[in-house]
Order: sequence, then structure tokens, then C-alpha cells
Amino acid sequence: MVDVDTAVDALANPVINRPYDAPTAHFVVGPNGPTGEIRPGRRTSESFVPIPRAKKKSTHTSVYEQATFELDVTGERREQNSLINQIRDEVELWRVRGYEHVTHISRKLLLHWADPTRENRILYGQREAAETAIFLAEAAGKGGYTDWHRALEATNEEYNAGLP
Repeated sequence: MVDVDTAVDALANPVINRPYDAPTAHFVVGPNGPTGEIRPGRRTSESFVPIPRAKKKSTHTSVYEQATFELDVTGERREQNSLINQIRDEVELWRVRGYEHVTHISRKLLLHWADPTRENRILYGQREAAETAIFLAEAAGKGGYTDWHRALEATNEEYNAGLP
């Protein structure tokens, strides 16, 4: 069990990363929310999916239902976003390798955004989003990188029907 005072002290200043740099640490999230424990590295992407409450009381509850509902007091199920985590890893590798397999203009723009000495730097999350879009449009499927188009096709159709 987490010591509540320790967790509150650790969370008193929740900013543990710089806004312009990749995350280097994260708070551990337990079944009751942030624990106050800090771990090195970036937190993996996961979704907190609400579990709908039963509309009608049943006189019979299976062992599975009990285990599912009683383990998480927040009423949510945590699911890893493995596709996002895999794309993040590959974009990071592509970044470290100098943005290979892109046009000259795209590389120039990416290096400009990444320059730590420039004025008006963009936030890391903004930069990573633009990098991911450029990676998927220009580098995915080339030079040993995964071709993510097929993996993203079904999700894109579900949420962005009719858009390329």
C-alpha cells in the first residue's frame, strides 16, 4: 500500500519533465491514481476505459465478474495502446538516425524544430506529433521501418471515415 503522505508530497509539484524535451521520468499510476512514485523513462501509452455499471442487480455474480469489478476501485479498465507504443519507439529510432528517408525540405523543417538553441521552441508533444505525421507519410515502410499503413487503415476508417 502507498503511504498517502509520501504520495501527496511527491505530487505537490507534479511537473517532473521539461516541456521542450522528451520525458525522462513519470509518476506510477496505480489502481487509485498516481502513487507519488517516480520511475525513469516515458510512461507507456494506455487508455482508461470506463466499465459500465450493471443496470439491474443480478442475484448471481460469477467469479470473473467479481474479480473484474473489485480489482479497480476507479471503475476503469486499463488497456495498453500497443500500436501507439510501437510507433513511438520507431519514431524515436528514426529521430536518432537523423530523420532518414524524407525529403530535403522535411528534414530541414524537422531539424529546425529540434534545434535547442532556437527562439520560440515548440513543445515536445507538438514536435513529436509533427514528426509522427511526417514519419508515417514519408519514411514508414522504407529502409527497414515498419509499413504502418495497413495497421492504421482499420482505425482510420473507424474514426475518420472518408478521409485519407
